[in-house]
Amino acid sequence: MPGPGSLAPESINAEDAIVRPVWSILSKGMSGNGKTIASCGKEFRPVYVFNCEGRMESVLSYYRKLDGHVKGIYFNNFTLENGYFSLDQKMDAIAARPEYKTVVMSSLTSYIRLVLLHLIRAAGEGKKDEQGRTRGIKMKGGIKVNILEDFNFEDAAIINELIGFFQTMKDQGVNVILEAHITPYEIKSIDEDTGQKDLTTIYEILTKGKKAPAEVPSWFNEVWLFEKVIEGNWSAGSTGNAKYRINPLGNSTNSCKTSFGIPVFDWTGIDPSIKLMELMNPELKNTPRVDPNAPKRATW
Repeated sequence: MPGPGSLAPESINAEDAIVRPVWSILSKGMSGNGKTIASCGKEFRPVYVFNCEGRMESVLSYYRKLDGHVKGIYFNNFTLENGYFSLDQKMDAIAARPEYKTVVMSSLTSYIRLVLLHLIRAAGEGKKDEQGRTRGIKMKGGIKVNILEDFNFEDAAIINELIGFFQTMKDQGVNVILEAHITPYEIKSIDEDTGQKDLTTIYEILTKGKKAPAEVPSWFNEVWLFEKVIEGNWSAGSTGNAKYRINPLGNSTNSCKTSFGIPVFDWTGIDPSIKLMELMNPELKNTPRVDPNAPKRATW
């Protein structure tokens, strides 16, 4: 039991607790399914994108064609060559003075690669082995061939820094969106009755690690699958149409969830964020974004 003078926090009375309209979204799907376009919708602006993939052209083209402008969208490109320090500094700057309604990391896979490359280089700086080669860097034919599995850093430890930043943003009423690619993952089992081997395919978040993918969704209130459905005949010389939808319910191979009760919806040719707000509970939408019951932070 806590003794006198304990710093244990007071219990929160559920009657006084509020559900704030702050989005905490894990957007997952194959490349090209519209994740970053959705992250930059009008209702999420002003939005800042940590662009670790070097691709914002589709976003700018989409909204310039739809609205005639891209006001309220801000981003920086963080490359493998020079990305880590500037990304880290930008995180600190935004956390110290949040000026955006939404912060987006595009994407988880690229973020991990960027941080891992920084760690690999840091481990090898100034250190040589008996043959005079730089430690931490695996060379083959004069090319650095380190892959993520070769390096002894867990994805989970790297992701923790990002999750901590996102939690700080949420506490200050800022929406957070983490975009992630998915990849097929096979689960093998044996039927006890028949002895037959069963092979089940599910889709996991692509991080290259072994423990992190299953843990990541637990940090988010909304986990959505971005889907693209091709209609028509796409054979050579023919035409067809692509339909885009957001699926918060998931399917047999993709696990999803929604805390705000968002149904599956189509956003082909429209701003998905506007459609999203139409589906949101009006009472929740009008709730203060910053918890009025939260302790005030002292600043000097």
